[in-house]
Amino acid sequence: MDIEISNPVKITLDVVELDEHVPSLKFSITVRVKKFGYSSEVNTQLWIECQSFDCFIDSIRRSETAVLEDMNNFFELRVDPVQGWLKWSCTKEDLEGNIASAQGKEKLTDQSIGVLYEAFNSYPKWW
Repeated sequence: MDIEISNPVKITLDVVELDEHVPSLKFSITVRVKKFGYSSEVNTQLWIECQSFDCFIDSIRRSETAVLEDMNNFFELRVDPVQGWLKWSCTKEDLEGNIASAQGKEKLTDQSIGVLYEAFNSYPKWW
């Protein structure tokens, strides 16, 4: 795993491809939720700009709301330290206009925010 978060929800991001022309990373993202007798799993691949990745890490470091979005706005990971929430959403649309979506909201502690920050900040950057 390139980036793995296991608490409050399991999210993994594995780099599949790099683009140096538009500095960006193609991630294979998995979000697994198992609680309250409910389970859900989202698997997708998407592009995230390196600049967005850096802004996300910087916002967490400054204790501001941090948003990581892909280039097509299909995926969002939001860390809100003021309200104490981690929110995620994933939407996919096929060529016929059919849409599937999943989202979640999890309570964050100061410790879990620190773990999130370290998981993303320790990712080795090439840009």
